[in-house]
Amino acid sequence: MKIQQIRNATIIIEYAGKRFLVDPMLGEKGSFAPFPFSHHQELRNPLHDLPMKAEEIVDKIDCVLLTHLHLDHIDNTAYKLLNKKVHIFVQDEQDRKTVMSHGFTNVEIIGEESRFGDIRLTKTESHHGHWWMLPLAGHTCGYVLRHEAEPVCYLAGDTIWYSGVRRNIDRWHPQVIIVNAGGNKFYIGGHVIMHIPDVMKAMDYAPWATFVATHLEGVNHNQVSRAAIREEVLKCGKKDRIHIPEDGEIIEL
Repeated sequence: MKIQQIRNATIIIEYAGKRFLVDPMLGEKGSFAPFPFSHHQELRNPLHDLPMKAEEIVDKIDCVLLTHLHLDHIDNTAYKLLNKKVHIFVQDEQDRKTVMSHGFTNVEIIGEESRFGDIRLTKTESHHGHWWMLPLAGHTCGYVLRHEAEPVCYLAGDTIWYSGVRRNIDRWHPQVIIVNAGGNKFYIGGHVIMHIPDVMKAMDYAPWATFVATHLEGVNHNQVSRAAIREEVLKCGKKDRIHIPEDGEIIEL
């Protein structure tokens, strides 16, 4: 399998001959307002340009995986550019209706044993922040991808480290774990995705797995930099177990 970091949580996973586009935020730099009640209100989102043209990103995509519908996971540019017939997986009926309202005709709610060709996909548990943040942060999900010719891949999505992530790891024993590691937070309520201590806990809990850190340096309320994670994993002796790709970089697993 291959993973290409695009920007923020947007990645392309090449898996068993299929190309999955995850959480496409494809608008131009600064195309929407900063997330409120958070740091760096002087910065508009996204913080950086795409590493390639948006049209090239959506070209030859077989399937789209949406963990949820916040603007930094699918924006108006993505709604406009994606083929209206592309297969899209979403977490629930509410998200399905929203995506279909943009003209998409092949939107499926991810289940316990969904399939895309001969690839098996399963929805996983997640918490977009601690329980008291969920009414504001909203619900989200992760995905597990399985195929006999590929490593089991767990895409954690926007979640903190909590018992549900441990259950996902216990159940699937994934060889590859993709973590949204930017430590996004607001002035109250704490982090809404993993930050460095959460990533370290996940790596300790799954010592056999290779990790990929994404959702970094993309939007105004990110708190964790690539350099900070690199420094921590070097200090802890874990640098050989995690990839921290730059925008546009492709890693092969």
